[in-house]
Amino acid sequence: MQDEEHHRFQQHRVARPGHSQNDGRTSDQKPLTDHFSYPPPQHNDSSSQKSSSQSTPELKDRSFKTRIRKLFNFPCSIYGKSLMLSIGFEALLVIIMQTVIVVLYFQSLRDTPLFPASGNMEDQLDPYLDPRNQSRSIPAYMIVFVFAQLFQLVLAWDAVRAQNTIEIISIVAFNLCCFAYSIFEISQIRSSLCLGSSASYSCTFDFIAADKSEELLKFLTPFLVVIIAVIGLTQCAVTWLGYRLFQEFGWKIYKKIGADPNMKIMYRAYQIYLVLIKIDLFFFVGFSIQFIYLTLTKRRTDPEYWLTIVVLPITVLILYVAVYAVRHESRRWMAAFLVAMHGGVAYFIFKVVRMWVGDQDQIGKYAGVRYFLTLFASLCMIAILATIVNAAVCFRNFGKGLKQHIMKDNREASISASATGGRVMEID
Repeated sequence: MQDEEHHRFQQHRVARPGHSQNDGRTSDQKPLTDHFSYPPPQHNDSSSQKSSSQSTPELKDRSFKTRIRKLFNFPCSIYGKSLMLSIGFEALLVIIMQTVIVVLYFQSLRDTPLFPASGNMEDQLDPYLDPRNQSRSIPAYMIVFVFAQLFQLVLAWDAVRAQNTIEIISIVAFNLCCFAYSIFEISQIRSSLCLGSSASYSCTFDFIAADKSEELLKFLTPFLVVIIAVIGLTQCAVTWLGYRLFQEFGWKIYKKIGADPNMKIMYRAYQIYLVLIKIDLFFFVGFSIQFIYLTLTKRRTDPEYWLTIVVLPITVLILYVAVYAVRHESRRWMAAFLVAMHGGVAYFIFKVVRMWVGDQDQIGKYAGVRYFLTLFASLCMIAILATIVNAAVCFRNFGKGLKQHIMKDNREASISASATGGRVMEID
C-alpha cells in the first residue's frame, strides 16, 4: 500500500528549483522531460527570442487569412449554391446584353450634334451637352440595371452566408422588380430616341429621323427580349430555391434561438433591419449615380454637384454605424442613426423640390429625367421611412436578451473559423 502511494506521488510530483532530486539517476542523466518547474526557467537563447519575434506577424497573418476565408468559405447546401449560381448567371448575361446595347447606342450617337429649333448652325450642341438629357438617359438606365444585378449577386451571397430568411425573401422580390424593369426598359428606350422630344429642340441625329429611329429600336429589341427571357427564367428558379432555403434557414434559426416566441419576433425584426439597411444603400447609391451622371456633370461649378459626391461616403459610414448600433445595442449610436435618417428624408425632399419647383431655367436642368429621378427618390424615401420604423422597434428590444444570441453567434463563428480554417456558419 505504501509503495503504491509512493509511486502515485512520484508520478504527480512537481520539481522545485534549488532542490536536488536524483531519484536514483546518475549525475550524467538528464531530468525527466515531463516534470515541470515553477517558476519556468528563463532562457536567454537568441534563437528563442527570434522565434518569438516572428510568431506575432505569423499570428496576425493567420488571423487576416482566417477573416478572408470566413467571407468565402462557409457551409452551404446545394440550394444555396444553386441560388448564387443562378443569380450569377443572370448577372453575367444581363451585363453582356446591356453593354452591347450601350455600345450600339453610342456608335449611333457619334458625331451627331444637336441643333436648336431656330436652325442656327452656330448654336449646335455636342450630344453630352444635351440640355434635355435624352442623349444620356439610355446609358444612365443601363448603369442602374447593371448596378442592380451586381447588388443582387452580393445580396444572394450575403443571404446564404448569413442564413437570413428575410434576405432570401428580399432577393425574390428584388429579382421580380428587375424583371418588371426589363419589360419597362423597351418603352424607356423608345421614348429616349427622341420620339417624345420637347418643342424647343428638334432631334437631328442621323438615327433620330423617323425611319432611323425605328431601325435602331428594331435592332436593339432582340437584346432587350433576351434580357427579359433570362430574368424571367431566373425568377422561376430563384422563387423555388428561395422557398427551399427559407425552410432550411428557418430550422437552423429555430435551433439557434429556441422556441421562445418573443425572441423569434425580436430576431425577425433584427433581420428585417439588416435587409432594409442594404436596400437603403442600393437606392441611395443608385440615385446618386443617376443624379450626377444625368444632371450635374455639365455643371461642376454647381455646389450641389460636390454636395452629392460628399454625401456618398457619409451615407456608407452612417449605415455602418446603424449595423454596429443594433448588434451592440448601443442606444447612443442608434439615436444618432435615427437623427441621420430623418436628415436623409429631408435630403430627398430637397432633391425632388429642386426638380419640380422654381423658374424654367431651374426646372429645365432636369428635363427628360425628372420622372425617373423622382421615382427613385420616392423609393429612397419609402425605404428610409421603413428603416426608421424598424429601427424604433429594434431600439425597444434593447436589453431583452437578443444581444446574447447575436454576440454568441459572432463568438462561435470566430472560434469555428480558427478551428476549421474559415468554414463557419453564422446567422446575421
